[in-house]
Amino acid sequence: MKKLVLILTVLSTIGIFGQTSIKLNKSAEKGIAQEKSYPVDARPFLEKFSKANGIDLSKIKPEKSLKKSSAWGFTVGSKHTWTASDLTTTNEFYDVPSTCRAVGDNCYIFVEDDLWNKDKVDQNAVNAVLNAFEKSTPANPNKGIYQTVVENFGNPPDVDHDPRIIILILDIKDSYNGSGGYVSGYFFSYNQETDKSKPGFSHSNAAEIYYLDGVQNKLLTEAGLTNAMSTTAHEFQHMVHFNYIEEEETFFDEAWSLAAEVICGYEIYNQNLYAQEPDHYFLDWRRNDNTAVLTDYSRAARFSLYLYEQYGSSFFREFLNKGVKGFNGVTYTLGSIDKSITFSTLMENWFLANFINDKSVNPKWGYSYPGLPKMADTKYFNPNVSVSSASVYKYGVDYITFTGGSNLNVKFTTNESIQLKAIKRTSSGGVEVENVSFGTDYSLPSFGSDYSEVTFMVYMVDQNISATENTKFKYTFNATGVFDNKPIEIAYDNTEPVGLYPWDIGDSVAVVFKGVEGAKLDSIRVALRTLSPLQGGVWNIANSAKYLLGNKLASFEAVGNYYVEGNYPAKWPNWVKVDLSSYNISADKDFVVSFVIDGDYLGTNNPNNKNGPNRVMHTYQPTSQSRTYTMNGDAKGWYNFYVDDVVPQDSFIVYLIRAYVSYKTTGNNDVIELLPTSYALDQNYPNPFNPSTIITYTLPEMNNVQIKIYDALGREVRSLLNEVKSAGKHSILWDGMDNFGNRVSSGTYFYQIIAGDFVQTRKMVMVK
Repeated sequence: MKKLVLILTVLSTIGIFGQTSIKLNKSAEKGIAQEKSYPVDARPFLEKFSKANGIDLSKIKPEKSLKKSSAWGFTVGSKHTWTASDLTTTNEFYDVPSTCRAVGDNCYIFVEDDLWNKDKVDQNAVNAVLNAFEKSTPANPNKGIYQTVVENFGNPPDVDHDPRIIILILDIKDSYNGSGGYVSGYFFSYNQETDKSKPGFSHSNAAEIYYLDGVQNKLLTEAGLTNAMSTTAHEFQHMVHFNYIEEEETFFDEAWSLAAEVICGYEIYNQNLYAQEPDHYFLDWRRNDNTAVLTDYSRAARFSLYLYEQYGSSFFREFLNKGVKGFNGVTYTLGSIDKSITFSTLMENWFLANFINDKSVNPKWGYSYPGLPKMADTKYFNPNVSVSSASVYKYGVDYITFTGGSNLNVKFTTNESIQLKAIKRTSSGGVEVENVSFGTDYSLPSFGSDYSEVTFMVYMVDQNISATENTKFKYTFNATGVFDNKPIEIAYDNTEPVGLYPWDIGDSVAVVFKGVEGAKLDSIRVALRTLSPLQGGVWNIANSAKYLLGNKLASFEAVGNYYVEGNYPAKWPNWVKVDLSSYNISADKDFVVSFVIDGDYLGTNNPNNKNGPNRVMHTYQPTSQSRTYTMNGDAKGWYNFYVDDVVPQDSFIVYLIRAYVSYKTTGNNDVIELLPTSYALDQNYPNPFNPSTIITYTLPEMNNVQIKIYDALGREVRSLLNEVKSAGKHSILWDGMDNFGNRVSSGTYFYQIIAGDFVQTRKMVMVK
């Protein structure tokens, strides 16, 4: 499926003041908080459907001898009732009366009669689908999806003795109710069964048919059509893949389909999810978790893109022609294309490419595809570190970066079959890579002078070691060096501002900062738009999930000092520093810096705007610690906003507010700008409780989070959470109910969090 998008708290599109200073109308300036729609993987739906109907998909093979004597011979206007799958809890086949609305060289396009010309599907939409499939893709205006996929992957099956495939545009029944996930389209190999006398196979269409949703895809819009055709490229590859390998491992089947999207010129699937989780078992496919599986798609897309750039599309065609699935298929294909490389070295190069991404260093260590995010790493600014419990999954990788101090000495130890490399960045901007041995001291005396940063890449690619998605390979490391106390800037924002939002009076903007043990808040810096004062403050973070601000720690005023006329400069000049050292604020715990909107924004075209009510500038990034409090009707509360409906995961608002703390090291104050640094699971509140309690946890990076409740005997009572969460502090309510909706009895319970390698359990008590 295309673009399985995780959306946190979101709004509809709202107004922007960017470099062109375009002001949208008021209804667009402030959106109402709502849950957006997004495509989800059809595979789990089809697997449940098959099981409910007694269908064994492993017994369906591509037909080598045709059972049908002639082609369909449809023409525009032909009527036919196709069979589709009800993917709701009903799990029944149903009939779809349809009419052929277009015929191409390679397809028939049918539209469900109930959708025709009812503001869902019209002839223009059908013609657009036909053009994309037959004639033109973003990659090549003279080649459609059909020709592109066939040339790069192989031929589709042909059980119906008709070279054209059927594209059926219908309202897919998938339990979609106006928000959340929907099935954009699917290929169901069940339709390749031609013997309708077999039990459980009486509803097969005995045809190459692809189902495309005509409602949620919004085919009457350009964005909706683009999404639908990207999905079509994806699913058509599944059809081709089935013709060569009918029981492929999910990861590789999906990876090749994600590559088909890119080869056809559609945008690569969201890469930020895998970038935040580089250490995960390579083949894991969390099909029963519509949130966690998003990262699996992201990982598969990155891997197939790397293969495509290194070996061309001939890799995929050779892979399918060999007819060998999974790891063995990749190994055999590599052997016929590049005998100098094994699967293990392929993975090593891939890990390096994902972090270095510079082909000038080594052609195998980078990408040509633009805008790919760098893999997340664990950064240490003080080289004196001791980590006694770390681990990595098979075909997973940890990146551990030292970026402060000098005269670094590190020793890694392990009893496992793990590999280790050092990625050294020189002070002049170069990159050097070398192997490092476990159990021996690795010294870099020129660290801090010749080398500004070194990243240790810890990974496991030993093909002789068996492992599953739950197998972890442990290691430890100790590092020493000189901490030179130079001020280190760490920011949530990493680009110049792109604009601002004209929030209403009474709204607030904020950034949540993770506390640093033993630290004191020194100052904050904020990027402002105008020269006017803006009222701000510092608060403890609230203990309740409903609120953001706890106890107030300081009040202050930030006043702009430079007004920008015209386009934004390359470096934003209106940064304002506020000294907070006199407040003696402890930064041990999480805290919030917030500004309140106290006047209507006048707009850049107003001559009085220079001294008019101020606003905090923002940029857009994949994740955000920024929050906005909106008074807008029912949306009242704190939200994490995004602006782009097409690619929301890349456009979360990041307010340009930075906090600095100081603490004693060797007699001098060091100032550090804050990011979350560690995982934590807090004690629930209240405790004891009746009937509900709040569980709060902190993440230093985006990760999949599981929270489960167990009774005193260790039996699972409630699976409370299993989804990807952004970096920062989060809270979740347990209402005292079990997985079946029953209220639990009084007694002692345990709640456990699993987030990557972090696992922690705490005790709580329910009383009645």
